[in-house]
Amino acid sequence: MIDLIGTLRRLVIAVGLIPTVMRGTDDATLQATWTDAMAGYQNELAAANLPSDIDDLLNDTGVIHHYNCSGTRVYPQVPSSVIQLTTAAAVDTWGSWTQVIPINTIDFVDGYNVEGVMIEESGAIATYIIQFGYSTVDGDDPTTAQIMGEQRFKVIGTPLKTYHADLVMLSRDVPQNAKLWARLMSETVNADTVDISIVVLRHIPVNNHIAHLATWPWA
Repeated sequence: MIDLIGTLRRLVIAVGLIPTVMRGTDDATLQATWTDAMAGYQNELAAANLPSDIDDLLNDTGVIHHYNCSGTRVYPQVPSSVIQLTTAAAVDTWGSWTQVIPINTIDFVDGYNVEGVMIEESGAIATYIIQFGYSTVDGDDPTTAQIMGEQRFKVIGTPLKTYHADLVMLSRDVPQNAKLWARLMSETVNADTVDISIVVLRHIPVNNHIAHLATWPWA
């Protein structure tokens, strides 16, 4: 690829905006510092890297389109099925991890994301936090590094009478055929229950992936 920095400099010199002779040492020092700083970027723009760089850009642009124009799926797939989560009988305490999607169920090659949570029924008026995680072994609870995302919601009446609990989620990807879990906490000292369904989307990876945090929630 053409040396973009050098070409631009020569163009500016050609039209007389930058003198070809340095005045004192300040300009020379600036040029040397600029050249050193840009060396790595110029190497990346080399002709040998251009085809793969363009392929990466095209792929990652396609991923953006996918997340705005793709079919969502729901789980469970039949209205008669119910996923019920229960809090611990203690204030602000997680209940047990509960199976949401069994292992070897969603076989998208690159995995899937949880895009939304529907709170379909609740056993108590309270404020809740719901959290999702995955495991690749059926009997293993999610580790901290396998926690995917969470949401907070408030139930203002039971039974639920309004369409108010369709929660948007941003989640990390779940590997192909992995088991999805969820757990729940509330502000009460009771073992409160909530019935949920979820919306999932096929995950498509990008070429320049940013590694997920292995800690939760911060750091």
